[in-house]
Amino acid sequence: MTRKIINGILILCASMVSTIVCSQNNETSFTAPIVNPSKFPEKIVLGQIKTSDVQQHVFNFLSPIYRELGIELEVMALPSKRSLVFSNQGNVDGELLRIEGIEENYPNLIPIPITLYQLSAYAYTIHGKTDFKQPEDILRFNVGMHRGVQWEEQFVGQFPRYVLRVGGTLNKFKLLTLDRVDYVLSTEQRADEIISKHFNNENIKRVSPMLKHINLIHYLHKKHAHLVPEITAAINKRSVVLPLTPQDH
Repeated sequence: MTRKIINGILILCASMVSTIVCSQNNETSFTAPIVNPSKFPEKIVLGQIKTSDVQQHVFNFLSPIYRELGIELEVMALPSKRSLVFSNQGNVDGELLRIEGIEENYPNLIPIPITLYQLSAYAYTIHGKTDFKQPEDILRFNVGMHRGVQWEEQFVGQFPRYVLRVGGTLNKFKLLTLDRVDYVLSTEQRADEIISKHFNNENIKRVSPMLKHINLIHYLHKKHAHLVPEITAAINKRSVVLPLTPQDH
């Protein structure tokens, strides 16, 4: 009888120990659900080249998209090259609008993979020839360009011997009117703005053929990588035909 009681007590103790161990194991293996609070910033500041109709148009398009995510969008006008350096370093949060492919040289910038704007680039002259077989043929002459603008740097990089760099589109065309260069490079829209406002009587002519089409897209610094799919999806939901055009203003 005594032996039966002792055996019963041993069985009860073993059962209690097993229950405690199982409970401890379950507590050890339990993983609390990960809470992902919104990490969206209150404000995004983007670098942009000097204010133009195109830049303003794109800002007006993107601003409500960011606002829907609770983010206020601001821009900081900077010289072209400096803006890229600041964006790549994270001193500003990205680029409002830049030529597609700059991430090859500025690897901290992540593209929003949607063409927001497409521009046509040409050469312009006063006294020079206006018809060439190949676009790069103008590089045999003195060419003025906007320092730091990526598509212009890429184009003159084919034969950079006779290139004069200045800051700003207006200064490029001033070089042309002063006979300092034979040709200047510009997008058609920006050239039309500058010529109509400042050089309407200078007989500035557009050169054929077109130099290139320029696809312009939006970039964010990699610290905002989590925003890229959100912004991309929000743009795609918009009932707007892209790329934007001057007629959409």
